[in-house]
Amino acid sequence: MTKRALLFLLVAFTLPVHADFSTLARAIDNHRGVHRVWIPFLGLARAVVWVARPEGVHDFQLATFEGTERLDPRELQRILAEEAGPGFKPLVRTWSRHSKEWTFIYVRPTPNSSRMELMVLTNDDEETVLVRVEVDAGVIARKLNDPRHVKMVASR
Repeated sequence: MTKRALLFLLVAFTLPVHADFSTLARAIDNHRGVHRVWIPFLGLARAVVWVARPEGVHDFQLATFEGTERLDPRELQRILAEEAGPGFKPLVRTWSRHSKEWTFIYVRPTPNSSRMELMVLTNDDEETVLVRVEVDAGVIARKLNDPRHVKMVASR
């Protein structure tokens, strides 16, 4: 077996798989005219995050979709609420009055841990992005209480 194939198998079988994310991504992708966009090296980036553990981030998954401009945001919000999985609660639900931009963020605590999972579904005029991220709640709280960090994020 080549080193590359061995690395692929190692990454594929050691990274946790989250059925909630996959189910949700499939539910969005199943709409007529919508298709999921492949992102090169995303699996490798996820493996690096999983191993390197940047401050506060423990895991993530990402999917982008094209062809969602005809979908009703309320329908996607309903899908997110139904398919995100047990324990997810809405944190942010926002629509732009002047464009087709919207964002839904759902959150749930990770059992027996100080972590939380965020499921973010957002849309601009061109594409829809679904992100699941597992973060350390203490680090996020610390960063939000640091005025310098909040100002830096707000200025972006």
